[in-house]
Amino acid sequence: MVDNKISSAPVKYDNSFAKEIYALENGHYAQICMQCGMCAVSCATHDIMDYSPRRLFNLVRVGKKEEVMRSNTMWMCTACCMCKVRCPRGIPLVDVMHDLKAMAIKQGYVDYPHAAFHQAFWQEAFSRGRVFEGGIMARFILKRGLGEIKKLLALGMKDMGMGMLKHGRVPLVPPRKIKGLKELQQIIQRAQALQEKEAK
Repeated sequence: MVDNKISSAPVKYDNSFAKEIYALENGHYAQICMQCGMCAVSCATHDIMDYSPRRLFNLVRVGKKEEVMRSNTMWMCTACCMCKVRCPRGIPLVDVMHDLKAMAIKQGYVDYPHAAFHQAFWQEAFSRGRVFEGGIMARFILKRGLGEIKKLLALGMKDMGMGMLKHGRVPLVPPRKIKGLKELQQIIQRAQALQEKEAK
């Protein structure tokens, strides 16, 4: 874990960012964190996170918005729920991380490729009612640029992709849209509007 990114300069407390986080659907859970560190020792990906969840919550409390929103912590969360199971306060950290991801995207903190994938996945699901892998990849590349293909090929993804195609794991033809797609989209849009209204 790379916790040495936290500045040693004197901290000037600013609770406006904390209030912004606490207003999120699950953001108020960050207030009840007792900084025990159980989330960090339970997390399978904490070694590659900029900050452990407890340190992230501490940064929220002291108003370090840029450190929080530009960190990779929420993007490295695999949603395994081990932290939630072991948290003595029962904090649903996965839900808090989802809220932080949504907030990061809404406010333009989308430097990590995970953010582009998150958006591509959601847009594909919203437009079809189900997921088409080819559509996700196309949307992802449009957001990240063709350079992202070179990175994937450099990681040896070509052989894996060809193997998946060969075994029919990646369909070439998009699936049909679900019945009642317009109604589903209306429900989602109403839920989003309600969420935004409650956040104000």
